[in-house]
Amino acid sequence: MIIAPIHIDTPVCTVESFSERTGLTQRTVENYVRAGRIPIMPKQGRAEKVLINLVLYTQQAMNQPGLEPVPAPVRRSKVSRKHKDESHV
Repeated sequence: MIIAPIHIDTPVCTVESFSERTGLTQRTVENYVRAGRIPIMPKQGRAEKVLINLVLYTQQAMNQPGLEPVPAPVRRSKVSRKHKDESHV
């Protein structure tokens, strides 16, 4: 398992802020929230502003199937052509 630090500057944000961060329209974000695709914090009343739970959203994104870590490329040492030719003599 590869562990990599992830920086989340705030645990929650508004629909407007999420829209700006992701490039999605506010209407799309609202539709995703209603469909349960974007997690929100529990609301105390209807008038309370929707706050998107970025920590849970990040966890869900990281747990998507098919997101196996990509291994780093193997670097081979470069052997000069002259040196390589001499080794076969």
